[in-house]
Amino acid sequence: MTSVRRASYTPLRCPLCGGELEEVVVRQLGRVTARLPWQLHAGRCPEHGWFQAEVISRPPREIFPVNRPGGIARRIVLEGKEIYAFPTIWNRLDTRQEVDPFDPRYWQIDWERLGIRPPTRAVQPELVETLAGSRRHA
Repeated sequence: MTSVRRASYTPLRCPLCGGELEEVVVRQLGRVTARLPWQLHAGRCPEHGWFQAEVISRPPREIFPVNRPGGIARRIVLEGKEIYAFPTIWNRLDTRQEVDPFDPRYWQIDWERLGIRPPTRAVQPELVETLAGSRRHA
């Protein structure tokens, strides 16, 4: 059985502008091996849409742009590069270390790994939502 908490705290921020997310959802997805809690964190940026990440006792490795919480990934184009997932700083570190999975430092986007600069207000990403094989501009 899954539970959903609305207006919950999450370190998840919009990968594109760094803003706090609205309509935050933290969903308990269950337990995996060794009774580790498994959570989905999602929220909506008013400017850039929905994003989500999964937490299993450690910070997330990636943050995904999605069409809705638990939904399908959507494509974002930055500097001509298609992005379906934003790697986090945690993905670059030694993940065997024990850390607080909700420490916001580990949820930051690893722009170096993506090979592009973080967007500025002057340069806005092209947002494209993919729905069941069709494409439309968001």
